[in-house]
Amino acid sequence: MPASYATADELASAVRVQATDKNRALLESCVEASSEEIDHQLDRPDDDPLPDPPPGLVHMVCLARGVEWWKANDAAFGALGFDNTGVLRAPKDGFDRYANDLIPFQIRFGLA
Repeated sequence: MPASYATADELASAVRVQATDKNRALLESCVEASSEEIDHQLDRPDDDPLPDPPPGLVHMVCLARGVEWWKANDAAFGALGFDNTGVLRAPKDGFDRYANDLIPFQIRFGLA
C-alpha cells in the first residue's frame, strides 16, 4: 500500500486551505486515515496491491473521505451549524457510502 492514495497538498486544495507547517500533520493524517479505510474495505491480498499511482476512483474516494476527516471537528457532536441554513446533521454512515464505489477494485468479499 502506498502511504496514502492522495497527498496532503491535494487535500488542502480540496478543503480550500493552504498547506503549512502548522496544518500539514493533520492533512497527512486525514489522507492516511481515508487510505486505511480504503485498504480495509478492499481487503486485497498482499501480493495483489492496487497499482501505483492509484486508479482515479480510489484517488477521489480518498480525497472525499479525507475532506470528511478534515471537517470532523466541525461536526464533533453530529451536527454542523450554518448561519444561512441552520443546523445540518452530519452523515452517520461513515465510510459505508463509499463502499459501492470501490467494488471494481475489491477482490475478496466476506459472507454476511
